[in-house]
Amino acid sequence: MTVSTAQTQSAELVDSRSLLGDWPALRARIAEDGYVFMRGLLDPVAIEAVGAAAARSLQAAGWTEPGGDARVAPPRTPPRAVRMRDALGDPGYRRILADPAFAMIPFASPLAHLMAQILGPGGFCYPFKLARVVYPVSVAPRQPGNVVHKDYRAVQDMFTTWVPLGRVPVRLGGLALRPGSQRRSAVRHRPLSGLEPGWRTADYEPGDVLAFHCLTTHAALPNRDDRLRLSAEYRWQLADQPAPRRLVVGRDGREIGSRLFGDSWWWRPVPRGLALFDDGGMDGNPRLPAAPSRFVALSG
Repeated sequence: MTVSTAQTQSAELVDSRSLLGDWPALRARIAEDGYVFMRGLLDPVAIEAVGAAAARSLQAAGWTEPGGDARVAPPRTPPRAVRMRDALGDPGYRRILADPAFAMIPFASPLAHLMAQILGPGGFCYPFKLARVVYPVSVAPRQPGNVVHKDYRAVQDMFTTWVPLGRVPVRLGGLALRPGSQRRSAVRHRPLSGLEPGWRTADYEPGDVLAFHCLTTHAALPNRDDRLRLSAEYRWQLADQPAPRRLVVGRDGREIGSRLFGDSWWWRPVPRGLALFDDGGMDGNPRLPAAPSRFVALSG
Protein backbone atom coordinates (compact mmCIF):
# COMPACT_ATOMS: atom_id res chain seq x y z
CA MET A 1 0.00 0.00 0.00
CA THR A 2 1.29 3.45 -0.89
CA VAL A 3 0.08 6.96 -0.19
CA SER A 4 -0.72 9.32 -3.05
CA THR A 5 1.04 12.64 -3.54
CA ALA A 6 -2.13 14.45 -2.50
CA GLN A 7 -1.91 12.80 0.91
CA THR A 8 1.70 13.65 1.69
CA GLN A 9 0.80 16.73 3.74
CA SER A 10 -0.34 14.34 6.49
CA ALA A 11 3.05 12.62 6.26
CA GLU A 12 5.18 15.78 6.33
CA LEU A 13 8.54 15.78 8.08
CA VAL A 14 8.44 17.62 11.40
CA ASP A 15 10.25 20.95 11.16
CA SER A 16 12.76 21.22 14.03
CA ARG A 17 14.08 24.68 13.15
CA SER A 18 12.76 26.06 16.45
CA LEU A 19 15.11 23.67 18.31
CA LEU A 20 18.27 25.14 16.78
CA GLY A 21 20.48 26.26 19.66
CA ASP A 22 18.93 23.76 22.10
CA TRP A 23 21.23 20.75 21.83
CA PRO A 24 19.42 18.61 24.45
CA ALA A 25 16.17 19.03 22.52
CA LEU A 26 17.87 18.21 19.21
CA ARG A 27 19.36 15.03 20.64
CA ALA A 28 16.01 14.10 22.17
CA ARG A 29 14.38 14.49 18.76
CA ILE A 30 17.07 12.28 17.21
CA ALA A 31 16.54 9.64 19.91
CA GLU A 32 12.77 9.72 19.37
CA ASP A 33 12.42 10.09 15.61
CA GLY A 34 15.89 9.34 14.21
CA TYR A 35 16.09 12.64 12.34
CA VAL A 36 15.78 16.42 12.49
CA PHE A 37 14.42 18.44 9.58
CA MET A 38 15.40 22.10 9.26
CA ARG A 39 13.35 24.32 6.97
CA GLY A 40 15.40 27.16 5.50
CA LEU A 41 18.53 26.50 7.55
CA LEU A 42 20.88 27.45 4.69
CA ASP A 43 20.98 30.48 2.39
CA PRO A 44 18.58 29.51 -0.43
CA VAL A 45 20.26 31.80 -2.98
CA ALA A 46 23.67 30.24 -2.33
CA ILE A 47 22.26 26.70 -2.48
CA GLU A 48 20.42 27.39 -5.73
CA ALA A 49 23.66 28.75 -7.20
CA VAL A 50 25.47 25.52 -6.26
CA GLY A 51 22.69 23.48 -7.87
CA ALA A 52 22.73 25.59 -11.03
CA ALA A 53 26.51 25.22 -11.34
CA ALA A 54 26.19 21.45 -10.86
CA ALA A 55 23.53 21.26 -13.56
CA ARG A 56 25.75 23.20 -15.97
CA SER A 57 28.68 20.87 -15.27
CA LEU A 58 26.54 17.84 -16.07
CA GLN A 59 25.10 19.46 -19.19
CA ALA A 60 28.58 20.34 -20.48
CA ALA A 61 29.63 16.72 -19.95
CA GLY A 62 26.67 15.37 -21.94
CA TRP A 63 24.36 14.20 -19.16
CA THR A 64 21.50 16.42 -20.37
CA GLU A 65 20.41 17.99 -23.65
CA PRO A 66 22.31 21.14 -24.63
CA GLY A 67 20.81 24.63 -24.63
CA GLY A 68 18.40 26.43 -22.33
CA ASP A 69 18.34 26.28 -18.54
CA ALA A 70 20.60 23.39 -17.47
CA ARG A 71 18.53 22.87 -14.32
CA VAL A 72 15.51 21.67 -16.30
CA ALA A 73 17.28 20.19 -19.33
CA PRO A 74 16.00 16.70 -20.23
CA PRO A 75 18.47 13.89 -19.59
CA ARG A 76 20.20 12.32 -22.57
CA THR A 77 20.06 8.59 -23.12
CA PRO A 78 21.54 6.19 -22.38
CA PRO A 79 22.16 7.29 -18.76
CA ARG A 80 25.72 8.41 -18.06
CA ALA A 81 25.96 6.98 -14.55
CA VAL A 82 23.32 5.45 -12.29
CA ARG A 83 25.72 3.87 -9.79
CA MET A 84 28.01 6.05 -7.71
CA ARG A 85 31.12 4.11 -8.76
CA ASP A 86 30.40 5.07 -12.37
CA ALA A 87 29.69 8.72 -11.56
CA LEU A 88 33.00 9.17 -9.77
CA GLY A 89 34.87 8.56 -13.00
CA ASP A 90 32.82 11.07 -15.01
CA PRO A 91 34.39 14.49 -15.66
CA GLY A 92 31.08 16.36 -15.28
CA TYR A 93 30.40 14.78 -11.91
CA ARG A 94 33.95 15.36 -10.73
CA ARG A 95 33.59 19.07 -11.57
CA ILE A 96 30.75 19.24 -9.04
CA LEU A 97 32.96 17.77 -6.31
CA ALA A 98 35.73 20.22 -7.22
CA ASP A 99 33.44 23.26 -6.88
CA PRO A 100 34.50 25.17 -3.71
CA ALA A 101 30.90 26.34 -3.16
CA PHE A 102 29.78 22.69 -3.01
CA ALA A 103 32.66 21.54 -0.80
CA MET A 104 32.43 24.37 1.73
CA ILE A 105 28.76 23.89 2.71
CA PRO A 106 29.48 21.69 5.78
CA PHE A 107 32.23 24.05 6.98
CA ALA A 108 31.03 27.59 6.28
CA SER A 109 27.26 27.50 6.79
CA PRO A 110 24.75 26.93 9.62
CA LEU A 111 25.03 23.21 8.82
CA ALA A 112 28.29 23.14 10.80
CA HIS A 113 26.50 24.78 13.74
CA LEU A 114 23.67 22.25 13.62
CA MET A 115 25.97 19.24 13.60
CA ALA A 116 28.16 20.67 16.36
CA GLN A 117 25.05 20.78 18.53
CA ILE A 118 24.03 17.23 17.66
CA LEU A 119 27.47 15.61 17.88
CA GLY A 120 29.26 17.95 20.26
CA PRO A 121 32.81 19.31 19.83
CA GLY A 122 34.17 15.88 18.85
CA GLY A 123 32.19 15.67 15.62
CA PHE A 124 33.61 16.16 12.12
CA CYS A 125 32.55 15.86 8.49
CA TYR A 126 34.07 13.18 6.28
CA PRO A 127 36.27 14.69 3.55
CA PHE A 128 34.51 12.43 1.01
CA LYS A 129 31.34 14.28 -0.01
CA LEU A 130 28.63 13.18 -2.41
CA ALA A 131 26.52 14.80 -5.07
CA ARG A 132 23.45 12.71 -5.90
CA VAL A 133 22.21 12.76 -9.47
CA VAL A 134 18.91 10.89 -9.83
CA TYR A 135 17.41 10.11 -13.22
CA PRO A 136 13.67 9.98 -13.93
CA VAL A 137 12.30 6.45 -13.65
CA SER A 138 11.29 6.71 -17.30
CA VAL A 139 15.03 6.77 -18.14
CA ALA A 140 16.50 4.61 -15.34
CA PRO A 141 13.81 2.48 -13.66
CA ARG A 142 16.23 0.88 -11.15
CA GLN A 143 18.36 3.15 -8.99
CA PRO A 144 20.31 2.25 -5.82
CA GLY A 145 19.06 5.17 -3.73
CA ASN A 146 15.44 4.13 -4.32
CA VAL A 147 15.98 0.93 -2.30
CA VAL A 148 14.86 1.00 1.34
CA HIS A 149 17.99 0.79 3.50
CA LYS A 150 19.95 2.02 6.48
CA ASP A 151 23.20 3.88 5.93
CA TYR A 152 26.70 2.61 6.41
CA ARG A 153 27.03 1.22 9.96
CA ALA A 154 30.68 0.30 10.48
CA VAL A 155 30.63 3.55 12.47
CA GLN A 156 27.48 3.22 14.55
CA ASP A 157 27.08 6.94 15.20
CA MET A 158 27.38 8.27 11.69
CA PHE A 159 24.94 10.99 10.60
CA THR A 160 23.95 11.94 7.07
CA THR A 161 22.92 15.48 6.19
CA TRP A 162 20.90 15.61 2.97
CA VAL A 163 20.74 18.96 1.17
CA PRO A 164 18.51 19.48 -1.90
CA LEU A 165 20.31 21.64 -4.46
CA GLY A 166 17.14 23.40 -5.56
CA ARG A 167 13.40 22.75 -5.30
CA VAL A 168 12.68 19.03 -4.88
CA PRO A 169 8.93 18.41 -4.77
CA VAL A 170 7.74 14.90 -4.00
CA ARG A 171 7.30 14.22 -7.72
CA LEU A 172 11.03 14.81 -8.28
CA GLY A 173 11.95 11.99 -5.91
CA GLY A 174 13.00 13.57 -2.64
CA LEU A 175 14.24 11.62 0.35
CA ALA A 176 11.73 9.83 2.59
CA LEU A 177 12.32 8.11 5.93
CA ARG A 178 10.49 6.16 8.61
CA PRO A 179 10.58 7.82 12.06
CA GLY A 180 11.30 5.42 14.90
CA SER A 181 13.05 2.91 12.65
CA GLN A 182 16.39 3.80 14.26
CA ARG A 183 15.39 1.59 17.21
CA ARG A 184 15.59 -1.55 15.08
CA SER A 185 18.58 -2.97 13.25
CA ALA A 186 16.52 -5.03 10.79
CA VAL A 187 15.40 -3.60 7.46
CA ARG A 188 13.55 -5.12 4.49
CA HIS A 189 15.38 -4.05 1.34
CA ARG A 190 12.98 -3.21 -1.49
CA PRO A 191 12.30 -0.40 -3.95
CA LEU A 192 10.16 2.38 -2.50
CA SER A 193 7.47 2.94 -5.13
CA GLY A 194 5.60 5.60 -3.14
CA LEU A 195 5.18 7.00 0.35
CA GLU A 196 4.13 4.12 2.59
CA PRO A 197 2.17 4.42 5.86
CA GLY A 198 4.43 5.55 8.69
CA TRP A 199 6.90 7.24 6.34
CA ARG A 200 7.54 10.97 6.01
CA THR A 201 8.85 13.29 3.33
CA ALA A 202 8.43 16.91 2.18
CA ASP A 203 8.30 19.22 -0.78
CA TYR A 204 11.86 20.40 -0.27
CA GLU A 205 13.00 23.97 -0.90
CA PRO A 206 16.55 25.27 -1.37
CA GLY A 207 18.04 25.84 2.08
CA ASP A 208 16.29 22.88 3.71
CA VAL A 209 18.40 20.25 5.52
CA LEU A 210 17.48 16.73 6.62
CA ALA A 211 19.87 15.21 9.18
CA PHE A 212 19.39 11.59 10.21
CA HIS A 213 21.16 8.81 12.12
CA CYS A 214 22.68 5.92 10.18
CA LEU A 215 20.17 3.48 11.72
CA THR A 216 17.17 5.43 10.41
CA THR A 217 15.50 3.58 7.53
CA HIS A 218 15.18 5.72 4.41
CA ALA A 219 15.05 5.75 0.61
CA ALA A 220 14.62 8.16 -2.27
CA LEU A 221 11.15 8.29 -3.76
CA PRO A 222 10.94 7.62 -7.52
CA ASN A 223 11.73 10.60 -9.73
CA ARG A 224 8.54 10.88 -11.79
CA ASP A 225 9.50 14.19 -13.37
CA ASP A 226 11.30 14.64 -16.70
CA ARG A 227 14.57 16.11 -15.34
CA LEU A 228 17.44 15.12 -13.08
CA ARG A 229 17.18 15.50 -9.31
CA LEU A 230 20.29 17.01 -7.68
CA SER A 231 21.18 16.88 -4.01
CA ALA A 232 24.24 16.79 -1.76
CA GLU A 233 25.16 14.48 1.11
CA TYR A 234 27.63 15.27 3.86
CA ARG A 235 28.35 12.59 6.47
CA TRP A 236 29.58 13.09 10.01
CA GLN A 237 30.88 11.08 12.95
CA LEU A 238 32.63 11.45 16.32
CA ALA A 239 36.42 11.72 16.32
CA ASP A 240 36.91 9.23 19.15
CA GLN A 241 35.69 6.39 16.90
CA PRO A 242 37.79 4.96 14.05
CA ALA A 243 36.81 6.29 10.63
CA PRO A 244 36.73 4.45 7.29
CA ARG A 245 40.01 5.17 5.52
CA ARG A 246 38.48 5.48 2.04
CA LEU A 247 36.18 8.30 3.22
CA VAL A 248 39.13 10.27 4.60
CA VAL A 249 42.25 9.53 2.53
CA GLY A 250 42.55 9.57 -1.26
CA ARG A 251 44.66 7.40 -3.54
CA ASP A 252 47.53 9.86 -3.22
CA GLY A 253 47.69 9.27 0.54
CA ARG A 254 46.48 12.77 1.33
CA GLU A 255 43.25 13.83 2.98
CA ILE A 256 40.53 13.99 0.33
CA GLY A 257 40.07 17.56 -0.87
CA SER A 258 43.19 18.91 0.81
CA ARG A 259 45.02 19.43 -2.48
CA LEU A 260 42.20 21.56 -3.88
CA PHE A 261 40.94 23.30 -0.76
CA GLY A 262 43.63 22.97 1.94
CA ASP A 263 44.62 26.64 1.68
CA SER A 264 41.03 27.93 1.74
CA TRP A 265 39.87 29.94 4.75
CA TRP A 266 36.95 27.61 5.33
CA TRP A 267 38.85 24.30 5.14
CA ARG A 268 38.70 22.09 8.23
CA PRO A 269 41.01 19.05 8.27
CA VAL A 270 39.95 15.92 10.10
CA PRO A 271 40.93 15.84 13.80
CA ARG A 272 44.55 15.02 14.58
CA GLY A 273 45.15 11.47 15.73
CA LEU A 274 41.99 10.16 14.04
CA ALA A 275 42.19 6.36 13.82
CA LEU A 276 41.43 4.89 10.40
CA PHE A 277 40.42 1.39 9.35
CA ASP A 278 39.78 -0.47 6.12
CA ASP A 279 36.21 -1.55 5.62
CA GLY A 280 34.06 -3.54 3.24
CA GLY A 281 32.61 -0.53 1.41
CA MET A 282 29.54 1.64 1.89
CA ASP A 283 27.28 -1.40 1.57
CA GLY A 284 29.79 -4.06 2.51
CA ASN A 285 30.41 -5.91 5.73
CA PRO A 286 32.52 -3.88 8.17
CA ARG A 287 35.74 -5.47 9.36
CA LEU A 288 35.55 -3.71 12.70
CA PRO A 289 32.64 -4.03 15.17
CA ALA A 290 30.89 -0.70 15.68
CA ALA A 291 30.61 0.74 19.18
CA PRO A 292 27.09 1.03 20.67
CA SER A 293 25.28 4.20 19.65
CA ARG A 294 25.30 7.19 22.01
CA PHE A 295 22.30 8.80 20.31
CA VAL A 296 19.71 6.08 19.67
CA ALA A 297 18.70 2.98 21.61
CA LEU A 298 18.16 -0.30 19.78
CA SER A 299 15.20 -2.31 20.99
CA GLY A 300 15.37 -5.15 18.53
